[in-house]
Order: sequence, then structure tokens, then C-alpha cells
Amino acid sequence: MILVLSGEGKTDLGELDFETGEFKAGAMYMIIDKIIETKYNYSPYRTSKDNIKYIPESELSKKAKSLKPIKLPSANSKKETAYFFRNARALATISKEYENCIAIFFRDSDGTNSSTNSEWQDKYDSILKGFDSTNFKKGIAMLPKPKSEAWLICALKNKYQNCNNLENESGNDISPKSLKKQLEVYNLSNEQICEKIENNEIDIEKIKMNSFEKFKSRLEEIIND
Repeated sequence: MILVLSGEGKTDLGELDFETGEFKAGAMYMIIDKIIETKYNYSPYRTSKDNIKYIPESELSKKAKSLKPIKLPSANSKKETAYFFRNARALATISKEYENCIAIFFRDSDGTNSSTNSEWQDKYDSILKGFDSTNFKKGIAMLPKPKSEAWLICALKNKYQNCNNLENESGNDISPKSLKKQLEVYNLSNEQICEKIENNEIDIEKIKMNSFEKFKSRLEEIIND
């Protein structure tokens, strides 16, 4: 199985080491790895890292701009949802170069303020439509609401209780009670968070949030297919 990934930075899916070209995992990738390990009893990151293809956000953007424009699925598509569609389409195009491939497109759903459920759903649907526009059937949207810190705080602060409330908080990093600041209280490095996921100290099976479960069920469906 080859994983083709696109994220926003080293603390979500991860990054490339520019000296070696090797992929270095972030916390969101370790969640993916743990789900796959549960199914196949092996960790792609520990045993087959060569099969992880990470596409930096800037590279994906260039690919999206190079593709011939097509009419968006909805005449009422907003600029922000068009962004998700076009970048997922670009990731799908890259992914089709590989056999036995799964593509995972990660983005925070809202970095400025709390988005409504309908806005989140529009973005989620736009990602899947971007994959579908190239007839790529194994594309997955990893779209935390409002951002990835909420999924981690569910475990660290909320002890897996009432976590859907976190999806209604602001994603604005300059807010006094921003999710980013709430996570920083624990003084954990990216590597430490990854270790907690790997060691089940952050138990992803206990995270019950709508955006998380949507992602997890889609990934499980595809790897079980």
C-alpha cells in the first residue's frame, strides 16, 4: 500500500527532511498509522516509509494551477470550497501515478473562526468531489473542525468526554483561549505527541468527534475494501 499525503505543516501530517528527502511524521500522520496498524498489524512509518509519499502544500498548489480548469460541481461554489476541490483534484492526479494507492488530503477546516456545520460539510464534500473529478476512488478527507488541535485536546484535556463541544470553538490562533494555546499548556513537542499516539497514551479509539469519526470511518472503509 502506498500512501500519498498532503498537509499543511510538520505538526499535522508532517514534513520532508530537505537534506535526505525522508518523511518525518506529525501527530495527524501517526493517527493514520495507528488505524492502519490496527487493521494490518504493521506500521507503515516504522516498516515501509518508502511507500509514504508526502506532497508539500506549495508543490500541490503548483500542480493544481497546472491542471486544465474544469467546471466546478456547483455553480454556487465559493472561493474557499473551490480551493479544497482543486487541491484534492491535484492530489488525486499525482496519486494515480502509483498502484495500490491511498490519498489523504489534510487541511484544518477553519483557521479564523468557528465554522458552521454546513460550511464544514461543504468543504468536506468539495474534497471528495475533487477526488471524484479524476475518477480516483481511494481519496480521503482529513478535515478537523475547526483544526487538528481539537482532536488532541479531546484526549489530553477532556479525557475523551464531551469532545464535540470542541468543534464549536474558534480556530483563530490569536484568540486568548485558542485551541493552539490550550494545547501548548501541556508543553508537548510534536515528537512527544507522536509517541503518545504510538503508545496508545492518546487512544484514538476513544475520540468521539464528528469530524474525527468521519475521517476514521472513511479510512477504515477504504483499507478494508
